[in-house]
Amino acid sequence: MAGFVPLKKNQQLELSDGQIITVTDKLGEGGQGIVYRVQYDTGEERALKWFFIDLIKEPRKFYNRLRDNIKKGSPSEAFLWPEQLTEYVDGETFGYTMKIFPKSYKSFSRYLLAKVDFKDKASMINAALNMVSAFKALHLKGCNYQDLNDGNFSINPESGKVLICDNDNVVGYKQYSGILGKARYMAPEVVRGDKQPEVDTDRYSLAVILFMLLIRSHPLEGRGTNFPVLTNKYDLRIFGTNPLFIFDENDSSNAPHPMIHINALNRWKLFPSFVQDAFQQSFSQESLLQGKNRLLENEWFNILVRLKSSIVRCPHCAKEIFLESDRSTACPYCKNSIKAAGYLNFPKRANRSVTVPIFKNAVLYDYHMNSSSNDFETERAVVLEKPGKFGLRNDSADKWLVTAPDGRTFIRQPGDIQLLVPDCEINFGKCSAQVIVNN
Repeated sequence: MAGFVPLKKNQQLELSDGQIITVTDKLGEGGQGIVYRVQYDTGEERALKWFFIDLIKEPRKFYNRLRDNIKKGSPSEAFLWPEQLTEYVDGETFGYTMKIFPKSYKSFSRYLLAKVDFKDKASMINAALNMVSAFKALHLKGCNYQDLNDGNFSINPESGKVLICDNDNVVGYKQYSGILGKARYMAPEVVRGDKQPEVDTDRYSLAVILFMLLIRSHPLEGRGTNFPVLTNKYDLRIFGTNPLFIFDENDSSNAPHPMIHINALNRWKLFPSFVQDAFQQSFSQESLLQGKNRLLENEWFNILVRLKSSIVRCPHCAKEIFLESDRSTACPYCKNSIKAAGYLNFPKRANRSVTVPIFKNAVLYDYHMNSSSNDFETERAVVLEKPGKFGLRNDSADKWLVTAPDGRTFIRQPGDIQLLVPDCEINFGKCSAQVIVNN
């Protein structure tokens, strides 16, 4: 074996399809290799991941798997999927090309370090929804990621669009890449050595990423894990044999430390009960020790759309908050108690409640209008308020059929406003909602 061969500026390489690329500069370096900027004869640029071949088990098998993934194609536009393999250099070393992150995208680690933040709460929730959608698409393609961690993501802070890199360890059903991942993100059964990575362990890792995105803290790192140095011994204990959620309802021994885990304490209370419940389920002892009751991507998706539709402005301090539909919410900024007049209740999706609080400027998306739609960005209706009453403005291109409590029916045209009265039902065409008024 010749071993790793680094590339030089202006060095030319042949791709497997016969095209020639030229190395222009180095973009970065990771655990598996170096990433270079390369250019085609047309002037078009790509990133080239060039592997530390000495660190790859069964390089020929790895090369063939990359080739197969290229043939399959990307599961979604969120993945910076391998595009072309290079021919071997010196008989052993190789790499693959992929698109380059646009400058408008910032690495996930910068959000975690508070060096970058989202434009608003909607953009943050969009990022979570885009992550979930991407991994749903990957799993539907019969693949699993195996090495999911914070280094895989770059996010546009304005839109919440997500790009996922390092897709070279993606494998098919019941296959194993030889890569376990980082202990902080691995499912406990993988850390313990009881199981190899697969779809269900991906789902655990995704829950960790979502928690870190929203709460900006790790779900298992609390006062009980505050060790000076995290050695392999402590990694096994914290993330494998004795994992404990920092907000576990039955055991507070690993609760956040008030002087160390400030993000966890401050941000946990920002989120409504249904999000907290989802994380309680994701990091329950049944999930951590038995691998049970982990949320599917469809469940996360519906929870997160509900969260996005709960974004309103506090009438006292004008800060964006997440408002509960059926109970009072304490504004985390000014501490005033706020309660929605009621909520629009839709049929459940993935066995999860779908509600929108009746509160000024709460938004309904295409997702709400069509039970088969996953469009969480196109706005189709908005809640308006006048003293003592609320209405829903039809911002869609469709007619609505409204059934009053006494059985009378009315048509609401695009642009019309429907008064939200108790027990009326609005048929949007491909989905209906009932108006529920809070006591």
